[in-house]
Amino acid sequence: MKKLLLLLLFVPLISFGQNDFRKMFFGESKEVLKEKYPDVEFTSSIEADMLLLTHVDNVLGLDCMVQYAFKDNKLFMGLYIFTPFQYDNDEKLKNFNSVSKSLNDKYELEREDTWYKEYYKDKPDYLGSAIGLGDVDLSETGYKDKDSLILITHILDKNNHTLGYAFQESLEKIFESYDDDI
Repeated sequence: MKKLLLLLLFVPLISFGQNDFRKMFFGESKEVLKEKYPDVEFTSSIEADMLLLTHVDNVLGLDCMVQYAFKDNKLFMGLYIFTPFQYDNDEKLKNFNSVSKSLNDKYELEREDTWYKEYYKDKPDYLGSAIGLGDVDLSETGYKDKDSLILITHILDKNNHTLGYAFQESLEKIFESYDDDI
């Protein structure tokens, strides 16, 4: 009887746990993804021995590609790839800041700007221009919570605006396999 009571108390905790990335938990399979999104048509590709399943969506009012990365049929990374080419430099910066605010309302991320040319560094009104010229990359990183292994990375550079959620242990294994190949 005690086991049944414990099981009944434990199951709701698992069922209502916070998902890692868009209804998915890291480690779940592509079949689970397709069950959770039966009406979504995914395009698939293989890159660096990873299966990528992608679809187009609107996130925080911005058009983007949502990409799920699987290694050995286990989800280890999810990406939002925003479409910066349809925006001018100041709009790209505004979109980055909007996504950043939403992220920082939920998580504590550290921002680090990487300057390649410092001409605009002390001119905040020209930050959008500096991004467009490739003089600076903006990035934020942090963890989903302080005990989490889920790494969050938000980047804006000259050509890309991406937001990624990755299971750190899986990323480390992939980087190790790249190191082994070199």
